[in-house]
Amino acid sequence: MHRVQTSFVLSRGGALAFLSLFLALAAGSQAHAGAGATGLAFLKLGASARGVAMGDAMTGAIHGAAATFYNPAGLRAGSSSGRSSDILFMHKEWIQDTRTEFLAARMSLGGRHSLGVSVLTNAVSDIEIRTQPGESQGTFSSRDLGVGLSYCYEFEPGLRAGITARYLYEQILVDDAQGAALDAGIQYDGLADGLTVGAVVANLGSMSKFRSEPLKLPALMRAGAAYAFDLPDLSSAAVLAADVEHVFAESQPLVRVGGEWAFKNTFFLRSGYQFGSTGRGLGLGGGIQYGVFGVDYGFSRLAEDLGNGHTIAVRVEF
Repeated sequence: MHRVQTSFVLSRGGALAFLSLFLALAAGSQAHAGAGATGLAFLKLGASARGVAMGDAMTGAIHGAAATFYNPAGLRAGSSSGRSSDILFMHKEWIQDTRTEFLAARMSLGGRHSLGVSVLTNAVSDIEIRTQPGESQGTFSSRDLGVGLSYCYEFEPGLRAGITARYLYEQILVDDAQGAALDAGIQYDGLADGLTVGAVVANLGSMSKFRSEPLKLPALMRAGAAYAFDLPDLSSAAVLAADVEHVFAESQPLVRVGGEWAFKNTFFLRSGYQFGSTGRGLGLGGGIQYGVFGVDYGFSRLAEDLGNGHTIAVRVEF
């Protein structure tokens, strides 16, 4: 018994040390970041229809392939289907012809290991070129790319940590920049039945200069919790989630809350809200699961002059 307890303490200590290392790196990144806005804003936005509908309060609630974006520790988190591998494709239309695509997959390697891969793209087309008053001189496009490799290790049942290494590229007209970033996260669901807590540090890295100016990554810290419980009288289950996020280069933290109601693990209704965001507020959506196939939709209410966002995702579990 003593040996088991010691093993658990060491495992928990290893997971906390893992995240503490990245918290230290994050603090260093913050110290050298200085004031001012960051680039590659698509790294701060949601990458799944479920997440968008729930206000992106995903740090503790995430599981499956989307964990490669939200929290790599969620690669080994249990899902209601019990399957350990899946593929996700997401398409998002938002803010005046901005399009975002996300393709991700995760698989169990057996034992305590899981692996994930992801590709995230963002594009804005038909941006007018203006060098003087009057008619535009043409149009151009802006493109962003992130290619990631994720790994998750389960120290003990309920305690897991993960890391994502991501290659980044941005192009605007004829100018471009490239770089790399790391995410690290942890999840723990041993505090109480149905409760999962998590923390993430994300976008720690650097980019090459864009023209003559350095391009700053949106390094951030995020912590949250999710509580899942059954509603047997309604043949359903529910999840309540909340996150707090702080982007180091920005002064205003974000508070995100979300909920999900699942009827017989087949029909899903979701909603969420982001407090402190100047561009996003209400999120709504739902989904259908039929066997190994699932389809999700997320609606995001944007600021009045930005329109609305629509996100659709298709999942295959196996």
